[in-house]
Amino acid sequence: MANNGKKMIDIKDMHPMQINSLKQQLDNEIGLLESSIVDLNNAKNKFAVCTETCGNFDSIENGTSIMVPLTSSLYVPGKVVNNNAFLVDIGTGYFVEKDRKSTVDYFNRKVKFLNEQIEKFAKMLQEKLAIRQSIIEVFQQKAAMMQQQQLQQQQAQKA
Repeated sequence: MANNGKKMIDIKDMHPMQINSLKQQLDNEIGLLESSIVDLNNAKNKFAVCTETCGNFDSIENGTSIMVPLTSSLYVPGKVVNNNAFLVDIGTGYFVEKDRKSTVDYFNRKVKFLNEQIEKFAKMLQEKLAIRQSIIEVFQQKAAMMQQQQLQQQQAQKA
């Protein structure tokens, strides 16, 4: 018995179909982790771009005409009123006005947090891949043993 009250089963005692089912479950988990890592990297890259953009506003003078992004593909013309004030989307439709330094600090914290999450997911992914490899090896051993037993039975029937 494991510490959490669940019974532990040695994979070598499992039927090949059960092993294959376990492998498929791990494949699904691996796919989800890989997808999550890609999504986290995309979010991290967006925050990094935001950090860079805020830094670039130092060189833009007030009154300068710019294109303001409303969505990732829709921009509208606008003018810089204050190159040191930014509206920052903090989630669920809430915006906070921050100065450039606070805005860059906010985005840097987001990038740091996402890097930590990516590292955690990458570690879990490596563990799942190692487990999957072990499962494949056991499955191949079982399949070879079953094939050998079938050959032996066929030879015994011919004799």
